[in-house]
Amino acid sequence: MRIALVVHKFPPASIGGTEIYTLNLAQELSRRGHAVFVFYRHDQSTAEQSEAVWEEREGFRAYRVSRAFGVGSAFEQFLDTFFNLDIERAFRRFLDEVRPDVVHFQHVMSLSYRLIRLAKFRKVPVLLTLHDYWFVCSNSQLIWPKGQVCNSKAFGLNCARCALARIRSPMMQPLRPLVAPLLCLRDALVRGAALQADVMVAPSHFLIQQYIRRGFPEERFIYLENGIDVERIKRYPYQPATNGRIRFTYLGSLAWQKGVHILIEAFRGIPMEKAVLRIYGDPTVFPKYAAHLQKIADSTNTFFKGQVPHADVGRVLADTDVVVVPSLWYENSPMVIQEAFAARVPVIASRIGALAEKIQHGVDGLLYPVGDAKALQETVCSLIAYPAQIDAFRTRIPGPVTVQRQVDILEEHYHRVKTKF
Repeated sequence: MRIALVVHKFPPASIGGTEIYTLNLAQELSRRGHAVFVFYRHDQSTAEQSEAVWEEREGFRAYRVSRAFGVGSAFEQFLDTFFNLDIERAFRRFLDEVRPDVVHFQHVMSLSYRLIRLAKFRKVPVLLTLHDYWFVCSNSQLIWPKGQVCNSKAFGLNCARCALARIRSPMMQPLRPLVAPLLCLRDALVRGAALQADVMVAPSHFLIQQYIRRGFPEERFIYLENGIDVERIKRYPYQPATNGRIRFTYLGSLAWQKGVHILIEAFRGIPMEKAVLRIYGDPTVFPKYAAHLQKIADSTNTFFKGQVPHADVGRVLADTDVVVVPSLWYENSPMVIQEAFAARVPVIASRIGALAEKIQHGVDGLLYPVGDAKALQETVCSLIAYPAQIDAFRTRIPGPVTVQRQVDILEEHYHRVKTKF
């Protein structure tokens, strides 16, 4: 089959979970003999106008559309998050050249919501994987500016209140009277686009329920956990600590909604001869927050290791006893949990969003009340006091979904939707 994958960003320039997932999917589909084509946007400050070029990747081709980011008026920047005529023109050229049998959308943020419609107009079947809440929330995360999670089923005015609370820049002030109608329009447009997909794929039951309670029909969804490249993790065998200290690791973004400050607070006062905390993440994305983390950390037991190349995640996990996921927002399906389980490393996670369905409390890891540093510290100390628990968890960790198994299922859906056209 000729399969097109559409994503908002792509490695090596961007290595988020959605991007890595798309790369793994492209590589596995290619290994199976499919002709694979990736369409993605590349942000750069020097691009005065859209520039589209083909790239030859390992086993597939990618169509990179370079666009300037963060330029223009406040209104233009807002539109650029979900609507872009230049991107649409590039996508038409992409469809003309590729002539795909199916288009599998991973994300259209900062591309254009109408890309789904453009594919459907040409009678090409469409799958849409939902990696976050972008189609029901303009900031993608269902979280208010002060940190509360959003449980509202209402749109428009509630979204406007949230957006208004975020407006601090003087150049954005002229938009205040327009926020409610603009967000109502944005909501209607992106929802309509998502509903044009023949199949919507979601890697967590929690995410499906959040979309259903906001008006999406249940029958349109299929649940399919994101697959990972297990062999990339397993090539690094587990290395037990030689000094008796338990090694706790955080791997991910240094962003406040990830709750890294809660984790650091929980580790304050824990003797370094008992345990160490190593934090892997890029400090340049949110430098003020990263600096705050450095300031509040206990320098005797907490160490900042910088961003780890994705190819080296297995090496880090081989030198880890417990992974911690202290998120404050409705996580969907963090790849780090799948990767930890592939390395047979148990996970401590906050009880929020889909994390509670990914971790079996007391079986393959532990859950604690979200945002509660004291409870997290008690959880950490329980493992320090009884380290045999960690070994017990390791023996009960389920095997993660491999990218091969996931593609087995996706191929069935590709063929099914293709036969309808």
